[in-house]
Amino acid sequence: MNPIFALIELGGAVFFLVAGWLALRRGRLPFLELASAAIFGLLLEQGNQILFETYEYSPDFVLAIDRAPIVIGLTWALIIAGAMRITDALGVRRRYAPFVDSVLAIMLDLAFDAVAIRMGLWTWREIGPSDGWFGVPAGNFYAWLFVTLAFSLFTRWLREPAMRRPMLAWLQLLVPIPAFALLFASIMAFSALVPIVDNVPGGGLVIFWVCLVAFAAVSAWAIWGPDREAPDGASVAILDLRLAFAIRIAIHMVFLAALLALGLAVTEPVLLVVALALLAAELPLGALASRRHALGSAQ
Repeated sequence: MNPIFALIELGGAVFFLVAGWLALRRGRLPFLELASAAIFGLLLEQGNQILFETYEYSPDFVLAIDRAPIVIGLTWALIIAGAMRITDALGVRRRYAPFVDSVLAIMLDLAFDAVAIRMGLWTWREIGPSDGWFGVPAGNFYAWLFVTLAFSLFTRWLREPAMRRPMLAWLQLLVPIPAFALLFASIMAFSALVPIVDNVPGGGLVIFWVCLVAFAAVSAWAIWGPDREAPDGASVAILDLRLAFAIRIAIHMVFLAALLALGLAVTEPVLLVVALALLAAELPLGALASRRHALGSAQ
């Protein structure tokens, strides 16, 4: 048994159990959102590997369902649900929220994906360490945007009717199906554009950066622009918010430690700069979310 893999799996399981307990304290719907995000994570990992065969996970993962390690599905749930908690605390309107959620998620992936492949957690096929973004294909980052957007979009659309009619909350368990369909459509669009725009191994960074800039612009307007709503302090418990940031910081720290241990700070200093910058961005983001949550709770 690889102790690093075992530690990652144990840590992910513990965080998920704590998140599940806190969600269940708030009610059925928050818990089902978290559970369905884990189902979605496993579905997209299994589906992507079967349909596209662009990557594979290490056999050192102890617990897996066919090709998808269970901890990966749990981590997807923690990242997406955590991003949604932060966005809710910021008082972002529903029409903008999926874009903010996506930017929050990609902030983590940009910090760790190039490190994770060098740790051997997974392997990208038909791409070298200097292709794409330090060995990570551009399509992966592009897909992260639409993974989060798709799940958030359908989940948030279901929230209001599920709050009025509690039995509809069980429909949340079906959200992974349309979310995966939307993700699949977005990947097909990317695949059609890459040969035209950037036909190299791992290509498509231009497409990703354009999408990221667009998502970031919408997110900036949603967070700091005038078209905001007062945060509902009752919709997000302070413990949920703190856990969301604790998980984000833990992910940053694990892969930052690995980056330093592998000597990437010397061989690939850009990865260190990006990791530190994205970690530093968590501090003002956490302060802003906490401040707005406190204002919403006081109202």
